[in-house]
Amino acid sequence: MAHTIDSNSLPYAPEKCERKEMISFDQFLSVDLRTGTVINVEDYPQMRKPSYKITVDFGPVVGTLQSSAQITNYAIQDLINRKVVGAINLGEKTLPGGFVSQFLVLGALESDGTVRLLGVDPSMPNGSTIL
Repeated sequence: MAHTIDSNSLPYAPEKCERKEMISFDQFLSVDLRTGTVINVEDYPQMRKPSYKITVDFGPVVGTLQSSAQITNYAIQDLINRKVVGAINLGEKTLPGGFVSQFLVLGALESDGTVRLLGVDPSMPNGSTIL
């Protein structure tokens, strides 16, 4: 399902989101979830939906990765130095303009599809594993 923002149909209202199929704990652990700090944010006008290009420092083992995110509900200055959670082993995807997205930033969806980034304690070191 493609991510949409629709204030009329509210596609992500909790009563509309069916429970997903059970997976094993090992399957869950195969997703590499890490903490990182946003170090750069740019507008990404080539995308069909309003988006930013973000660069996140995931610490000494992973380094910096970039992604596109539909999080323009946040001001750029509010994202810089913010701690985020990223899924870093889902593969790369080449987007319009040749931009390569290397991870998925995680957030909770409001009923209309607006993304609210997951919170991480600011004291967590970059690269910390999420369980």
